[in-house]
Amino acid sequence: MELAAAGDRAVVVALGDATADELHAAAARVREVAGVVAVIPGHSSLYVIGGARDAIREALQSPQAAHDATAATRRVRVSFDGQDLDEFLARTSQARASFLARVDGLQLRARYLGFRAGFAYLDGWPAEWAMPRRPTSRPVPRGSFAIGGAVAGFYPIDTPGGWNLLGRTDAELAHAIAPGDVLVIEVSDEPLAPPPLPKPPRLALDDAEILAAPLATLVTPHPDWSRVLRGTAPGGAFDRQAAELANAAVGNDANAPLLECAMSGPRLRFIRERVVAFCGPRLDVRVQRVRAGEELAIGRIEGGLRGYLAIGARAVHVDAPSRDDDRRIIRAMRGPHDVGLAEVACEVTPQLDRVGVRLRPLQRIAADIPADLRSLGMQCGTVQLHPDGSLVAMGPEHPVTGGYLQPMTVLSGETWKLAQLVPGERVTLVAQPPYE
Repeated sequence: MELAAAGDRAVVVALGDATADELHAAAARVREVAGVVAVIPGHSSLYVIGGARDAIREALQSPQAAHDATAATRRVRVSFDGQDLDEFLARTSQARASFLARVDGLQLRARYLGFRAGFAYLDGWPAEWAMPRRPTSRPVPRGSFAIGGAVAGFYPIDTPGGWNLLGRTDAELAHAIAPGDVLVIEVSDEPLAPPPLPKPPRLALDDAEILAAPLATLVTPHPDWSRVLRGTAPGGAFDRQAAELANAAVGNDANAPLLECAMSGPRLRFIRERVVAFCGPRLDVRVQRVRAGEELAIGRIEGGLRGYLAIGARAVHVDAPSRDDDRRIIRAMRGPHDVGLAEVACEVTPQLDRVGVRLRPLQRIAADIPADLRSLGMQCGTVQLHPDGSLVAMGPEHPVTGGYLQPMTVLSGETWKLAQLVPGERVTLVAQPPYE
């Protein structure tokens, strides 16, 4: 058992060749440690957010009780007509009929969740049927049944992916699988249509009609860590300090929902008289009272990318802290994969949203990436090194787990700077050594 720092508020516990039962029993013990807010199982690790390192180690060294979580069993119909099935059959020297006879009734168990919301990594695929991941990713339709190595999975949404596509289910599996659940394959002789397209969340306010909101999202300032148990990112405001200030300025609870806006604010028509506060990247809070029927347009956001609009019943004076710190210098900590990367100058690419921000290093990063790197947990502020040499800094809607090298993690007090990055800006990541 090894512990490695993952920024200033998390550790990664490497558990070696733990079984799924051992993995989840260890996670259950660590969740009882004081101060721990989330435990994210990876393939053979735990990503622990909060809690003291010594207390985490002590919990893991205590006698191991049986993992008593109640696992659900579900039969899932699959039509094996995927675009990579013929290649798979040739590689494993099987006829289609004999393969279908063997795979019918196969039990697969969810080891952990990650990659995309609701995606379960399934143990139980026969080792002799293993097949390497594709060299490059490609569009994968929702419902696809696929394998990568000796691990199987169902893609719950339309997404790029690099696994081998063997078939498809019509079952809606997004958010339907928990770690430990058992899925029993039921071969369908008929082609199956993909599951229904998930409905996007409706953007609506109680007190105002949204006339225009090009890049607005309804968020709560604080992350909801219970969501990681279903493989969903904890969410929350990307710039939490600005969101909390906006809520405070109208007398709202600190975690009341509000609008997070990128590039420009919304245009609203109010249903009833209310007080509105908008907090921008510089923590400049603007408060005004609006009447029923009145329209309000925030306009372009200056000094960064994101601002927050809160609606309440009363105006409250708030003392906004100063943001004199240069937001183009982003402090981080090396690790959990510490390859000695201390300082990286980058350009912000246009590929940025609440999932993450892709950065182009101005000089090539030399790092040895292990060929057998296994997926592990992530948090807002995790920095991944991708095979194309780019860095991706994770936002609040990040995948819960990921399989790329994590050479550094942005400090928790610095993640607001990621929220305010604008395409074309140049920034420098400065990483301190990890805690011992």
